[in-house]
Amino acid sequence: MHSPLAANDESARATSRLRGYRPDIDGLRAVAVLSVVGYHAFPTAFPSGFVGVDVFFVISGFLITSIILDEIARDRFSFVTFYARRVRRLFPALLLVTAVCLVAGWLVLWPEDFRRLGKHALAGAAFLTNFALWREANYFDVASDTKVLLHLWSLAIEEQFYLIWPALIAIAWRMRLNLFMVFAAIFAASLAYGIKITATNQVAAFFSPASRFWELAAGALLAQASFAWPSVFTRPENPSVGRPRTGRFSADAFARQAAGALGLVLVLAAVFLISVRDAFPGWWALMPVAGAGLIIFGGPDGWVNRRLLSTRLMVFIGTISYPLYLWHWPLLAFAKDILHHETSAAVRGALVAAAVGLAWLTYQFVERPIRKERRERRVAPPLCAAMLAIAACGAIILVRDGFPQRFPDEKSVYAQFFDRGSQRTIDEARLINQLPCNFYSFDSPTPTRAPRPVDPACYTRHTPRSVLILGDSNGADLYHGLKQVLPESVSLLLLYSSGCRVQPFSKELIESDHCHKANHFALERIKADPPDIVLMASYNSYDIDYIRAYAKLIRQHGVKHVLVLGQRPHWRYDLHRIILDEFWSYTPRRIPGRLDESLHALGRQFEAQLRAEEPFEYVDQMQPFCNSDGCLTYLGDDRRDGLITNDTAHLRPHASVWLAREHLAPLILSRFEH
Repeated sequence: MHSPLAANDESARATSRLRGYRPDIDGLRAVAVLSVVGYHAFPTAFPSGFVGVDVFFVISGFLITSIILDEIARDRFSFVTFYARRVRRLFPALLLVTAVCLVAGWLVLWPEDFRRLGKHALAGAAFLTNFALWREANYFDVASDTKVLLHLWSLAIEEQFYLIWPALIAIAWRMRLNLFMVFAAIFAASLAYGIKITATNQVAAFFSPASRFWELAAGALLAQASFAWPSVFTRPENPSVGRPRTGRFSADAFARQAAGALGLVLVLAAVFLISVRDAFPGWWALMPVAGAGLIIFGGPDGWVNRRLLSTRLMVFIGTISYPLYLWHWPLLAFAKDILHHETSAAVRGALVAAAVGLAWLTYQFVERPIRKERRERRVAPPLCAAMLAIAACGAIILVRDGFPQRFPDEKSVYAQFFDRGSQRTIDEARLINQLPCNFYSFDSPTPTRAPRPVDPACYTRHTPRSVLILGDSNGADLYHGLKQVLPESVSLLLLYSSGCRVQPFSKELIESDHCHKANHFALERIKADPPDIVLMASYNSYDIDYIRAYAKLIRQHGVKHVLVLGQRPHWRYDLHRIILDEFWSYTPRRIPGRLDESLHALGRQFEAQLRAEEPFEYVDQMQPFCNSDGCLTYLGDDRRDGLITNDTAHLRPHASVWLAREHLAPLILSRFEH
């Protein structure tokens, strides 16, 4: 997000040719930051508040381009001064927040999380957070709300924009190119790429600067227009300025009123109405971008801009929006860790209030004193040195694996045992994940939805009797146990894709989407060589109407029995963390509560829709794990070696064997007898 500056600072500089500071732009900043903070703290109330970042991109493109154009036009532009100014205005608050996060992480985070924080501090200091998160954002990634510096991705994209934008404008200026057309070309190319890539790789569309620069270019187009038609964008100093004029961007007072009002409607509609998160940014990002652009275009005299966005409260929030953005997310993330993922609305509200207080203190006692030093080149070197120190700290934390020695030996050994990077975890994952049978491109250098080929051994029977497991990774982890327990006379087959349940598919998408590919391929294999039994297992619940139709279809093709497994226990967060946090002194065999109730509600909804006669058999998977005392945590006598899962739900090898032996294998073998 762009650094929001004081009323007499950057906004005034950006509009020096446009006769004055525009408080409505600070008000627009307030709308943007309140949307983002609201989304993170109260996602049900602000279901699409993440679009506030898109609004910030437009503001940044407008202000930065205005500054550059103004200084180039007056022959005062200097790359050194420009970047020194960026350092002076962005680094102080960022340094403070990142340093506090590292200290807090040292005190409260387990080694795996602290190592990740060090990695993200390093990426944040280099303004590469978007690329770091892009590489991580796959099915096997940890929950995003555990990443303390997750929000720095947008700041990284803006800094990448700042790196190339001044040079591009300077070159185009010297070549006497039409800047409006240059900006329009960049806008169109980036938008087209963003729309295209959203359909096939949403992660890339979200984090790639190539798919986001069009939003900043939209602001740049407004900036260029403002230099050609300034009266549309500013408050006229006398009645003769701002009268209706001819020209592409000329507008009378009514048009400006309408632009501001329509712009605010579009921004608020985007915040509250966009529900297609799987298709964002894409076409949907046009809504907040167009809204922000219309508000800026409307100028400070429109009713919305003057009466709503220019109020003292909105200007105040806009002024502290940058430190507010920086503080709010770490507070929420650390609270989740400290409070064991149980943060009430009251707690989140208090944290937002604390973020506002910290933002004001940061602005008043960190940012403003540094900004009073008008010689940017004097303050930039020590700030850059401090940022290098932050990067070095992050690198050391990463190399030292999060300093596990910070904790008592027994707890440290337990935590390291379940570390995702340990050799033990990697070896167990190889047994459980059965990756050769996974259509998900787990080995892609960057996340993608494009499918990968699976090993023919996964679906080729070698005996007359066969069982096919379909679903996601919660079906794949059953394979190891069943393979150990079922007799060799039964061919055990597996086709799955991470994160994909049995669901409808589109033939048009089977070559570009691994879920569609997995479901299409599985159905074709069943038609070609029907197994005796199909066993469906999924992390999520199913569409019962589709499962009924699917079961009837595959039974018509020769499948004798269709077993649909209900959900097994899904813990609210990693089971070993629950024990470390809440049950370390005494670890019971079964733990009450601590389950992901929103997820289990979907399973209960599926069960409630079951009829007396179904074309499939429903298998209650909670029964082997849970009773009135709670749900099973470990097998045997060792709470570490016997823990049944490495994470929230996926079974470890010994637990997979236990479930197969005690529950699933007898059920399957009895069906061969019918």
